[in-house]
Amino acid sequence: MPVRAWWGRQNARARVPEALLALALLGAVPARAQWSGQVSVTNDERWRGRSISAGRPAATLSLGYDDRSGIYADASATAAALPEGAALVSAGVDAGYAWRLSGGRVLDVGVTRREFRNGATTPRAAGYTEAYLGIGGRSLSARLHYSPDYLWRDTSTLYAALDGVVRPAPGWRLLAHGGAMQFLGTVPRYSTDRTQFDYSLGVARRFGRIDGQLAWTGGAPGTDFYRGGEHARRAVTLALSLGF
Repeated sequence: MPVRAWWGRQNARARVPEALLALALLGAVPARAQWSGQVSVTNDERWRGRSISAGRPAATLSLGYDDRSGIYADASATAAALPEGAALVSAGVDAGYAWRLSGGRVLDVGVTRREFRNGATTPRAAGYTEAYLGIGGRSLSARLHYSPDYLWRDTSTLYAALDGVVRPAPGWRLLAHGGAMQFLGTVPRYSTDRTQFDYSLGVARRFGRIDGQLAWTGGAPGTDFYRGGEHARRAVTLALSLGF
């Protein structure tokens, strides 16, 4: 996932859950232009309530650039330890602009392109382009995404995400994420439901330069499908990340 998606995940765009988004939004308008990066490892790379690493360990490298004007760009790549060996399962880029508003809030607008392959939770190599609009503060963030080609040509979707973070003690964070995706036209062959939901609850702790996150994540309706069989969409994940 791109660095900015880590509000962590975002994602799971954000990898690790997209519940990291708010922290990224807070840093979206730096005092001066800067480069940043992050390396993370997890026992199961999740994306909107599904595994993109076939339920196996994965590692992600993310690089980002923030300009003092508010312009930013991020890129990321994820490789997983699949049964046949290590393989790239996801790669993406995003670019956008962030405005700092009164009260410490940040308005964020941009475009993402993401590709999946190998162990991804898609029936074939697939990808999507999304435009997004988000607003976030210290404890709560919301984003709305629109895609005209979600995993399939001419398949349009809206995805709304709400993420929260609570800091009960120094170095500790409690994370929560909820997302809902709606197919706007004909439901594609890879889905049986017009509306999909995903969620995660987690706790995070920073140890110096290393950030650890333990999360319970899942989605509905339906099951996940990879490596030739059906799997539950619920999972407990542990992720460790190192920023540079």
